[in-house]
Amino acid sequence: MTATNGAGRPCRFCGGVRGPRVPGKEGPICLDCVRAGLRVARDGADRQTTAGDVLAAVTSPLAAVCEFCGRRERRTFLGLRRPLLRVDCAARDAVICVDCLDHAGDVLNLALRH
Repeated sequence: MTATNGAGRPCRFCGGVRGPRVPGKEGPICLDCVRAGLRVARDGADRQTTAGDVLAAVTSPLAAVCEFCGRRERRTFLGLRRPLLRVDCAARDAVICVDCLDHAGDVLNLALRH
């Protein structure tokens, strides 16, 4: 299993090209941005990327969809819809949901163990 983007594209959230990254449709996300995004999702406070751009929690349920999975809401077992927490980097027009951040963290953890 690899956690690098074979295309060699920069991280969508900070522009970095070094270190392990998880591929996405629009470009990868790096380990540092996954960590910062998970912190934003946990406490709602803005964080800076290594490039100085701001990661912020998306507050509007109608804001941009996650560019990794294409969702903006979560459907419950009973078919009810709930907003899906997303983190964005407005400077780079990048958005990722908390589910994809969590999955990216799992992939990176597995890759870094081996």
